[in-house]
Amino acid sequence: MTKNTHEFDLYQKLLDKYKDIVILNNIYSHIYWDLDTYMPEKGTEQRSEEFAMMSGLLHERITDSEVGSLLDQIKEHEKYQKLPAAEKRNIHLIKKEYDRETKVPKELVKAIAKQSAIGNEIWKKAKKESNYELFKPELIKIFDLIKKRAQYINPDLDPYDVLLDLGEPGITREKLDELFSELRDGLIPLIKAIRDSPNKPDYSLIQRDCPKDIQEKISQDAALAAKYDLTSGRIDETVHPFTTGFYDDVRITTNYTLDDFSSSFFAVLHEAGHALYEQNMLKEYKYQPVGFYCSDGFHESQSRFIENVIGRSKEFWEYYLPKLKEITGDIFADVDLEPFVLAINRVIPSKIRVEADPVTYSMHIIVRHEIEKDLFAGNISFDDLPKIWNEKMKEYLGVTIENDAEGLLQDVHWSGGGFGTFPGYAIGNIIDGQLLWKIEQDIPKWRDQVRKGNLSDVVDWLIKNVHQKGNLYDPLDLIKEITGEELSTKYYLDYLHRTFSKIYGLKES
Repeated sequence: MTKNTHEFDLYQKLLDKYKDIVILNNIYSHIYWDLDTYMPEKGTEQRSEEFAMMSGLLHERITDSEVGSLLDQIKEHEKYQKLPAAEKRNIHLIKKEYDRETKVPKELVKAIAKQSAIGNEIWKKAKKESNYELFKPELIKIFDLIKKRAQYINPDLDPYDVLLDLGEPGITREKLDELFSELRDGLIPLIKAIRDSPNKPDYSLIQRDCPKDIQEKISQDAALAAKYDLTSGRIDETVHPFTTGFYDDVRITTNYTLDDFSSSFFAVLHEAGHALYEQNMLKEYKYQPVGFYCSDGFHESQSRFIENVIGRSKEFWEYYLPKLKEITGDIFADVDLEPFVLAINRVIPSKIRVEADPVTYSMHIIVRHEIEKDLFAGNISFDDLPKIWNEKMKEYLGVTIENDAEGLLQDVHWSGGGFGTFPGYAIGNIIDGQLLWKIEQDIPKWRDQVRKGNLSDVVDWLIKNVHQKGNLYDPLDLIKEITGEELSTKYYLDYLHRTFSKIYGLKES
């Protein structure tokens, strides 16, 4: 590996220490990847001890007193003011993490890591058996640990606000409530109009038996079409699709449904979008704080842009439907473009978040946001969680939840302590609308290129304007830097109304 060099010795020492943290964190990510892909079932307890040790080591490196001393010396040094903006940003981000983590006891960090591994395996069993009561004790344990961590970080703030800022710097519960209220108000009439439309999708065009080996070929081909570099990545199978890694080792996973190829197809496009972000950071920023993504929401914007804005567009399927037919033989031989595009853009309220269409998806996130903030406020009980979940799904999406597996056990996030991470998904949608608005100004004919199977123009735009910006800005600043405007729901709602009005033959509002 190329060693960083810098004439400012104190700054170079700080970067060298941070590089060790990044490498340790990558090792941690790989053993997590193994946990969810190839680890034997009996390995859970052993792996939990490994997670605990790795988390402890990471915490020691992050909170090393020498890091604190270097930060103090750098800030006081005469050369500090002359540093470029990216280097000052590195110092700011390292200090922010140092100040935060030095408030959290090492034993708590290890306890969270250990409980996350155990909770993840219990969640898998509970989901398989559709048994919330089996998972509930582990959920309470990890919730209490995460809440305690948030209170150590900032005892004066609502723990939920602390957690939101970890994944989405600058976003508060109050801001989320405002954004989500606008989303809800804009989505409800569109959902109703689509429901009342006589133009109904024929889902039998998609729900056809498609063997796993064929779906694996589709996955490889779709990932390459999306510009995912498989020479520094791979695709594996797991219960819940995810992406892990950065730069030269970025791995994605999917899950195959044998009677619905689209479940895995769009999961692969989604995870490939995440992977593109990680693979295309500026190489000069590798092992530096600015060489990472700036927020969960921006990460989600990249995955959902590839999955939905591109992957569900008519232009993409003008190119890809013939390829799908070639790979699958007779399975989709009778399918025509227009009804197929309608089918993959069906708007049918779903019980399952990851299967939700782009119009109703944000409602799933609003449900989770409201539950999480009430949990941290102490307004609801873990005993009542399934009932509350089911009632909200009925109220917001009109679906009846019949068992825990299709209810609150559907997501892996809480098992690992991922409270406060769900809002990033809806924020990603909002960001997408604003990025698309800007792309259409900068590359007016990008859709014509997609129609020909050329995604390079739009992906290169994302690389230049999002990926290579890394963590140079906080998310609310980055969206303004890219588009010239504050984060707004307007553009995403405009995109949905424009796109789905056309697909369903509605009068545009």
